[in-house]
Amino acid sequence: MKQKKLLSVVLPLMMAVPSILTAKVLNNKQLAGPPEEFELMQPMQPELSSITSKTALIPVNLEVNKSGSWEWNANLPVDNNDFSFMILSGGAKNWNIELINPKTQEVFSADEIASENRFSKYGIEGNSYEGQRYTFNNIDTGNWDIRISSETEPDQFEGFVLISNKSKYRLNSYRTNLDLILDHNINFVTQSTSNEETIEVLKDVNPIKTASMLVTYPQGNKEMYTMYDDGLHGDKLAGDGLFGADFKASQVGGYTVQIKATGINPNGTPFYRTTEHYFPVIEQTISLDNNKATAFAINDNRLNIALDVKTSEKAANDARYRIIAEVWGQDAKGQMTPISWVSTITDVQKGQLNVELDGRWIQMAKASAGNFELRNLRIEDASNFIPLIAESNMDLKVNSMPKMLQKSFTGEITQEMMMGVPPKTNNTRASSKLLLVHGYCSSDVWGPYSGQFSNSATFYDLKKNRTHDDFANRIKNFGSGYSSFGVVAHSQGGAASLHLYTYYWSGLDYSSGQRMIQSVGTPYQGTPLAGNLAAIGDVFGVGCGYNYNLTTSGASSWLSGIPTWARNQVNYYTTSFSTKWWRYDYCSMGTDMFLSDPEDGVIEKSRGQLSGAYNRGHKTGWCHSLDMRDPGQTSDSSRNYSMSYYAKR
Repeated sequence: MKQKKLLSVVLPLMMAVPSILTAKVLNNKQLAGPPEEFELMQPMQPELSSITSKTALIPVNLEVNKSGSWEWNANLPVDNNDFSFMILSGGAKNWNIELINPKTQEVFSADEIASENRFSKYGIEGNSYEGQRYTFNNIDTGNWDIRISSETEPDQFEGFVLISNKSKYRLNSYRTNLDLILDHNINFVTQSTSNEETIEVLKDVNPIKTASMLVTYPQGNKEMYTMYDDGLHGDKLAGDGLFGADFKASQVGGYTVQIKATGINPNGTPFYRTTEHYFPVIEQTISLDNNKATAFAINDNRLNIALDVKTSEKAANDARYRIIAEVWGQDAKGQMTPISWVSTITDVQKGQLNVELDGRWIQMAKASAGNFELRNLRIEDASNFIPLIAESNMDLKVNSMPKMLQKSFTGEITQEMMMGVPPKTNNTRASSKLLLVHGYCSSDVWGPYSGQFSNSATFYDLKKNRTHDDFANRIKNFGSGYSSFGVVAHSQGGAASLHLYTYYWSGLDYSSGQRMIQSVGTPYQGTPLAGNLAAIGDVFGVGCGYNYNLTTSGASSWLSGIPTWARNQVNYYTTSFSTKWWRYDYCSMGTDMFLSDPEDGVIEKSRGQLSGAYNRGHKTGWCHSLDMRDPGQTSDSSRNYSMSYYAKR
């Protein structure tokens, strides 16, 4: 029996890998939608992806003292009687933790005065770090001192103290610019806030007295920048409580930025908060060759819009770009009128990027004659959705029109108008399936429960870090052996499946049934943990790697190109821990210090929402991963049977 059970696990892995590695490049869709969606397709507003923090992440660095022992000392601001901190020591066993009371100057071991001391993990799936959490009740507020020491050479010299207060005063920070390009300036702003529903500045009682920004560059060097409230550093008005600073992105690669703010709360207690951010900087490898676009009919219904571009020698041969633009034309009165937005993910062919437009959009707008324009054009890299080209307006010269413009049009918006012409299908492939898709850096979250899904196949790409675009391609390649498929996905797998349906033709487009994509615990709006873990990973190692698509700003950039018709095919679920009045409740004791309730240990409920999709409900008593306090989301047999029943295949 053991041999059979082992084979049942190994064979799917063996079958999955070849299909992932050997599949060809996908056919891209030609996206379009009505002018009513122009706002949805605009670049993300940076302030809407801001991070609000109730914590401070303090770096630890033990150094040898005169007596030959090792020691680190720091201030530990406590602004609420209920307080906790977590020691992230990289597994060190010989760190001694002491606290000094600010009022009595008494020295205590952390174990002595903590009401609770527990081991916990902090992170996302396989990208987690071990730590020890100390909880304190009815503790004196004020500036405590913390001392970490070791009589002998420590197992680990560096680490972190993550402190969390239950105070209502928090820190809100965000990056203001989208152009994450080499040698461009990167600007951040920060301000205090009294709750998570508003980012209004506390003008009369602003707790922040000083703010700074620690930048870790891709090559590991660090620079500290002072943040100012003078109206000259991207911070709007002088004295308005908004602090800003910028720096030059002088290296290509991943950056981590920690913003630290200190001051005094209105009640006289110390204010100390940090926010952590991760983002990549890329090179400007593509530019427009001229400020004009040309179009010509490619069949009776469709136009091809060509953009002449120049690519640098550093551009990858397989580089892909996301194009988004509005098409405008003249109506019968000679006035410019909106026609449609267009989009695709494609590569450069013979010095051009190409996107298509169905002529029926022109008919709907009654703009079949006169001048045409592209507006709000942006061209982004397809991995991180960083704008490489942005043009507010450019001429569109139409050399020939589709013949269908001479015929009558019913006004019905068809799938071909929204997605383009589908490729011919291969009818010799196997029958339809329901694909079970895991997430970022994941263990086998579906395998043990695959029996709860009928006619299913489990996708395996375990313990990996993929961009949404790469992940989507791998799902498509795995499913290419089936005539059609639907998806049940966990975590990032939901976003990757939505990306697949939006931009590429796949078995999803030929599925039948009720629900094409069903997801649980997917961070459609990102998770603040992604930036926080990047800062920790700079010391302890990267684990599965940094993923910008999972950050709040990266997720917002991606979502700014996902249309309504694609979102309509998503059915999503969120969960959080169960609450009991007699106990402290959490999914992960570590991440509970950092995330805002309700949350599942990785994803905050608010950031698991997807506008335009179907919210199938929030359920308590279930956590993101299988190793958390409450059962893992993927083990919920009731939801699994329901998802199996309603799934398209």
